[in-house]
Amino acid sequence: MAHLLREACVVGVLAAIVLLSGSADAAKCYQFMSIDDYPNCVQLDSNLVLYWRTTDNQSLELVPDGDGYMTWIAIGISEAGMKGVDFSVAYLPTQGSSWLITDYFTTNYTEPTYDEQQDAQLLQMPVFDKDNHTLAVIQRPLDSCDKEDTPIFAEVERSIIWAYDWVTVWDKAKSSLADYTGGILTGVRLYTTTNSSTANGTQTVRVAMPSYPVPTAPFSAACVNLALPNDTPYHVVQYQGFNTTQLVVRLMGYVCAAGVVTPQPLGVPYNCAAGTLLLPALPGALPLGCEQLAFVWVPGAGAFQAPPEAGFLIGSGGSTTMVLQVVYWNLAGAVGQADSSGFDLMYTPVLRDASLGVLTVGNTDMRIPANNDSFTALPNICPAACTAKRVLAPVTLVSNFFVMGSLGAAVLTRHIRNGNAIMPVGRINYWDKGYPLFQTVFPESRTLLPNDTLISVCSYNSTGVKTGTFFGYQNGSELCFNYITFYPATAMPDLDYCIARTRDNVTSCSTRTTLTQYAQRATNDTYWNGNRVQVGALNITYYKSQQCQLHDDIDVTPKRKPNTKGAIASIVIVPIVLVLVGVILWTKYSKQEEMERLLEQARVEGIDPLPLS
Repeated sequence: MAHLLREACVVGVLAAIVLLSGSADAAKCYQFMSIDDYPNCVQLDSNLVLYWRTTDNQSLELVPDGDGYMTWIAIGISEAGMKGVDFSVAYLPTQGSSWLITDYFTTNYTEPTYDEQQDAQLLQMPVFDKDNHTLAVIQRPLDSCDKEDTPIFAEVERSIIWAYDWVTVWDKAKSSLADYTGGILTGVRLYTTTNSSTANGTQTVRVAMPSYPVPTAPFSAACVNLALPNDTPYHVVQYQGFNTTQLVVRLMGYVCAAGVVTPQPLGVPYNCAAGTLLLPALPGALPLGCEQLAFVWVPGAGAFQAPPEAGFLIGSGGSTTMVLQVVYWNLAGAVGQADSSGFDLMYTPVLRDASLGVLTVGNTDMRIPANNDSFTALPNICPAACTAKRVLAPVTLVSNFFVMGSLGAAVLTRHIRNGNAIMPVGRINYWDKGYPLFQTVFPESRTLLPNDTLISVCSYNSTGVKTGTFFGYQNGSELCFNYITFYPATAMPDLDYCIARTRDNVTSCSTRTTLTQYAQRATNDTYWNGNRVQVGALNITYYKSQQCQLHDDIDVTPKRKPNTKGAIASIVIVPIVLVLVGVILWTKYSKQEEMERLLEQARVEGIDPLPLS
């Protein structure tokens, strides 16, 4: 039986076995290759480095260089974590034979599966010589149009997964990769077209909980008001969250509008659990005027790096106070846990051309049935009617930060323009909760225009769950959010929260501050004076690139036959809006005529898309 790759692995090391076949000299970048030929190199571990470059904007060359004479090297690429890994494996079948290259893929923590579409080539096989190292040159397409391969987009982060050995042959090792030296490195840009720059004259300020005693309740949230540098205007150009206790599940940083005086004193934590509900601030939660989200992080994520032309505005004339919100799960009721989690903010007095904002899209209207291995919740639609009135000028979309719970399987934010799907804003087709990351927006989707539509889609695997699962922040609930960083904030001053109630055919189209004010008034105005708008009707085909059908659907079951009931459930029907999102189970093995039959059946019968049993 194949051993599962262990989810509890330490990042950077799957499982280490001391083998005597390696040499005493550790692998080093540019020990045997030239930086002129391969401008990118990373030290994966003490025994292995990886070079890479792109050629003709079509292919990616991967050059693993290992210490000692190895029998195989596996280099994998995934969208985020250890699921959905696209492996290129160079291996020596038997002693004295020639090296081979084979393309494999995984959908979960399982043995790699042979890919029927072989896209990897071995341009240079290892030659064992006096230098005592193993170097292979592997080439693969940036985008092969193969659903078992991970596409490589310009500036978009991917994860590198590696494993290798000096003794065991690949055919034996592949069934238990966790037993061999290897690891994962997240947030790597394999295809870059611009030079990253480091801001000059930066400083760092730490904003954190002041040793807060975590309640013993299973779920809690605490806030603390903190001062920001305020002697002059600044731009925050990078931030990194950190947690000092394992009870932390999420950090949120809200900045206060200029001139806002918080009723709670600075530096004194207070309960703000109500601020984790649908609206981020309800009476008694966050201070009024401090609802603008700027910083978001979950444990395991890396740093957010602003583009060279933009930053988050703080300081004189802007935000001089922020609210740090920390969400805790203390499921065991641990006593005496003190928390000092927070953010390190890197800021500069050299203001950039534009200021950043954060747009929240996602789904709070979900009913995930029990024991379903592939279920897609209702899509969240941020409609053209919203962007037409709120987007005042072209907006540049910078990065995605997806947040789902433990049942998450896949997440996608579609981008619709003039009734046609363009490249998605972002997607993770194999969600792996243990490896969150900031994902740069896909290249063709980096401009948001008036009348554009954004559709957020999340899929879940509730296998083994005995009851239905609903939206919420407590353990046992589920989430579906994408926090999209954008600039300039001045081009979209009245929109940072676009969350639909798809069943009611309405969506919030406003800012958190405005929505909070309307919630406090308990208005009976259905559309809240224009801050809620109708979704309208959509009938949208999938996006197709010039090369292949790409990347506008969610497909997490490449080896499975279509599921009739699940396919019908993916056709969302509400009284006013018909949204065709066929995103659950339809793989390249599906039959088009069967899909058309199911669509027609859904239209005629008005099938309930969300059965709970």
